[in-house]
Amino acid sequence: MSRVVDEHLKRMNTTGIEWEDMTEEQQIELREKWNAVVSVPANLDCTCANVGCRNNRNCRNCMALHRYYDCLTNCFRDIAEEMQEGVPQKDRFDMHTKMQSSGAEFEGVELTDDPDESRARLTQASTPETMRKTLAIWDAVVRVPKNTACTCSKTDCWYHGNCVKCAALHRYYKGFPQCVRYIADEIEAAADAYHQK
Repeated sequence: MSRVVDEHLKRMNTTGIEWEDMTEEQQIELREKWNAVVSVPANLDCTCANVGCRNNRNCRNCMALHRYYDCLTNCFRDIAEEMQEGVPQKDRFDMHTKMQSSGAEFEGVELTDDPDESRARLTQASTPETMRKTLAIWDAVVRVPKNTACTCSKTDCWYHGNCVKCAALHRYYKGFPQCVRYIADEIEAAADAYHQK
């Protein structure tokens, strides 16, 4: 596991006892602490600024689509940006480049090192026909059951398969769900490599 993941899991589990070594009572106590977090409606709100997206407020499809393209969802952007602090924008992991450059051709779109404006450029530069084709591809991705299935190995988790609560809980503790930790590991490795130059 990476340093970021280790720190995240320590924030989630302050007992100092590994999950597998806990008694059932200790596990229930910790789960109730987590349940208190996901019982607050504000913690469950979609934090993506892209309110025009058809997957806004559809956590399962959003997570599945971004995971399919090896990208992070916007709700984890702040945490990813924090991990890359001090890294020039051009050297940072761009969460949407793969989604924008895969599956369909976007004529006239020049992807730059500015991830915050890339979504707007994509929409503005695409023709309605190109956007329709892209959306059809994205819809096809989320219609495949294996793409939307929960890939977390913690099948006894109360939130297994519930992307809204899972994402909210991990976001609250400044970390990433297990299904996208491999992307967090890539970001951490790239940031560490840059800082070691």
